[in-house]
Amino acid sequence: MRVGVDNQRLQGPTTANIWEGEFPTWQLARLAAASIGGEGLVGDKWFQRITQQLTDYRDEFRVHGIAMPPRPCNLAAVCALTAPSSIVDFGGSSGWCWDYLQNTLINHTVSSYTVVETDEVVEYMKCADLHQDPVMYKTAREPLGIVDLLYCNSVLQYFESNEPFLSLVECSLPKFILLEDLVAKGEKDFFTIQLFRGSAIPYRFLGLELLLRALADIGYVELARYPYASPVNGVIAPIAMSNFPQAMQLRYSSSVLLKQSVEI
Repeated sequence: MRVGVDNQRLQGPTTANIWEGEFPTWQLARLAAASIGGEGLVGDKWFQRITQQLTDYRDEFRVHGIAMPPRPCNLAAVCALTAPSSIVDFGGSSGWCWDYLQNTLINHTVSSYTVVETDEVVEYMKCADLHQDPVMYKTAREPLGIVDLLYCNSVLQYFESNEPFLSLVECSLPKFILLEDLVAKGEKDFFTIQLFRGSAIPYRFLGLELLLRALADIGYVELARYPYASPVNGVIAPIAMSNFPQAMQLRYSSSVLLKQSVEI
C-alpha cells in the first residue's frame, strides 16, 4: 500500500498527476484523505462552484446564443435518438445538463428531469431555486418510479462500490443508461486519493468488466463505448497516471451507452 501523500500536495501537485496513493480498500483511502483535510465535494466552496458553473453557462448562452457546457456531454444526441419523456441525472450537481438539453435539442419530449444528489446538495439546490419544473431534486432514498433514461457524468468514481448505482437502476428500470467520464478498465476496482481544489477526496477507478457484468445480470446490454473527450487547459491528452503501475493506468475515460434487454 502506498500512502505518500502530505499537506503540501494540496497546494498544487508538482506533476500533472492529480491522484496519489494506492489503497486496497475505499475505507483506507477515505481515512488517508481525511487526514490531509479539505471539504471535498461538500461545503460552501463546493456549493458556490456548482452555482457559478450553472450561472456562467446561462450567461454565456444568453449573450452569445451558443455556449459550451461545463463538461463534455453526449446526452442531447442520445435524447434526439431515443426521445425520452423522463430522465434521471445521477450526481447532476447544479442541473446544468437540463439547460444544455433545452439549448441543444430542436424539439424534445422530456417532461420529467430528476437530479439525484446527496442530502446536502438537494437541500442547497432547493433553497437556491435555480430551476423550475420539470426539474426536481431528490436523494437516492426517495421513490423515482420507472424512467426512460438514466444519465451519469463523472460520478461513479466517488462511490465506494457500484451498489448505489445498481440500486438506482433496479428501482428506476431505465430503458437506456448513458455513463460518461467513466474511469474504468479491467476486472476490478482500485482506490486512490484525488487532489482537487484544495481537498483530498477518496477516488475509485472502476473495474469496467465487473460493472458491465453486474449490469448484464440485471438486464442491460452495451450498445456503444467510445473515448470521453475531456480537455484539460484546452488540450485532450491521455490521463496522467504515470505514478501508478502500468497495469492500473487508464489512457482515457469512456462514454458507455446501454439498453434494457427485451427479456426484462
